[in-house]
Amino acid sequence: MNSKRFFLALLFVFLSATSVTSAADKLSDMMRESGWENIIGTWVDPETNGQKHKTTYAWKLEDRVIEIISQQGEKKQVSLIGVNAKNGDVFHMGVDSDGGSSLGKWEMDGNGDAVLGLIYTTADGDSGSLNIRHHRVSEKEMTITLELGTPMTFTLVKVK
Repeated sequence: MNSKRFFLALLFVFLSATSVTSAADKLSDMMRESGWENIIGTWVDPETNGQKHKTTYAWKLEDRVIEIISQQGEKKQVSLIGVNAKNGDVFHMGVDSDGGSSLGKWEMDGNGDAVLGLIYTTADGDSGSLNIRHHRVSEKEMTITLELGTPMTFTLVKVK
């Protein structure tokens, strides 16, 4: 292959790669379009002011990746939310302080709820799946429903 063909092939590969990356949806735009941009901040259970449950959503990479730090009693979990540049899916991956892990995908339902479908593995090696439904009651209140067997719902309020 002569150098001109090689250069053109290399240029095509480079332009193809950058066009996919630059065309990737920004997570911040997707959140704004869905009305969920206000999730950024710290949310706590109102009964104990966060002693029982506290979750912070913060930009890890501005407009692209959200870090979630959640604490329930002594158990902590760290997760990341981002957008798959190839297909536009909003993905979720997390690990907890016990050694459990989870992978999932965020979707909006027809009622404006943000639903996280997760596949998880506990520290003991047990695995399963569940949906976590986030329903916005107001700008400063949301309910979370764990849809696993008998649904369990709790309320979080935004403190900052």
